[in-house]
Amino acid sequence: MLLLTLILLGALAVGRPSQAQTPNDENFIFDRVNSYLSEAQIATGAADLAIALAADPSNDELRFGTGILQFANAIENLGQAWYDYGLLSDGPLSGLIPFLRLPVPRNPVPATISHGQSRQALNQFVEDILQAERTLALINDDAVSLDIYLGRAYVDFDSNGRGSPPESLWRIYAALNRGAQLTAAQTETFFIRFDAGDVLWLRGYCHFLAAVLDFYLAHDDAQLFNHGAHLFFQRAETPYTFLTAPSLSRGWVDSVFLDAIALVHLINLPVIDRPRAVTALNHLQQMTDLSRQSWQLYSQETDDIREWIPYPGQTGVIPGAAVSREMIDEWFAFLDEADKILAGDRLLPFWRGDDPVGLNLKRVFTEPQAFDAVRWVQGTAAAPYLESGEITDPDFWQQLMTSFNGQFLFFAFWFN
Repeated sequence: MLLLTLILLGALAVGRPSQAQTPNDENFIFDRVNSYLSEAQIATGAADLAIALAADPSNDELRFGTGILQFANAIENLGQAWYDYGLLSDGPLSGLIPFLRLPVPRNPVPATISHGQSRQALNQFVEDILQAERTLALINDDAVSLDIYLGRAYVDFDSNGRGSPPESLWRIYAALNRGAQLTAAQTETFFIRFDAGDVLWLRGYCHFLAAVLDFYLAHDDAQLFNHGAHLFFQRAETPYTFLTAPSLSRGWVDSVFLDAIALVHLINLPVIDRPRAVTALNHLQQMTDLSRQSWQLYSQETDDIREWIPYPGQTGVIPGAAVSREMIDEWFAFLDEADKILAGDRLLPFWRGDDPVGLNLKRVFTEPQAFDAVRWVQGTAAAPYLESGEITDPDFWQQLMTSFNGQFLFFAFWFN
């Protein structure tokens, strides 16, 4: 969820562009994008720029700005849906689920959320981010760039037409990344120059987020919702109304503990849409391909201006997050290995028994079965996907961790 927020990094409150500017003027696009963000008018901005783009489809600066606002609008739309339904973003378990971790303000008069409405909100998010991806995919200019500022940008989660301090993107970023050392004063001038490599990076993240949700939505989570949604929303529609009523103290166990146990037990989700699981696999494969392309563009850069992902010799905006040549070489090796695993040409190690078999991850997507979390941990859920073949080498993964100083997962989420 950290990078989900980082993509949205903020805006400079520079006011509306003058009448002398035209959509072909880079300053015009810069001003428009950052003005819409600073005024928490993301949906309006995405619609306005889409109209301007339709009239000037060869303008890649305009297309970049449109895609960024469309992605920001996807985040805002999800946050607004969760606000309407009274998401408990500070609930005891919300922090464990990325798509329920958005720091949405508590709604004093929330609507009741049903299982169908929860899935519709996630479906809409997938549609929105893929719209942004389609827009960005048409960018052809390798010199395209756009400065995005952090300190004065807002989303409008509570749909009141303006941003408030809790809805500022830098606060959302800080809440989701507790290691961030940014102050309000620093964010006033903190900006990132997104360039052509970052276009591909953002497209890759669109595919990653779509993959996660497509795989989840390929399964039926009705029972999980009916038994556990009250932990995440103020008013959840459930046949077990006693779950939403105040609990009488019994002095021996906490109801949240009981509900958490039930949630783990109920992560047993039947398959209802097999093609969607295959689509999730396709998204992951597109993600690795786009990551490879983005690094090829990063390697060709000659500037060094507030880089989101710095190539060796460049200065990044994230303090202390330097990238070495060894890291890049190992990242490309990881992409090659990931492609083989996703294609089923290389197997994942199986953690039980002494037979020389591995898990074919591709078949988990192409031949989906009910997803049972407990049985996956135990190992029996993996049985249909076990086969003989070449298994990915544990020494490769150890070398990967060493090259990234034990922080491979952090860099993987950053690099995409």
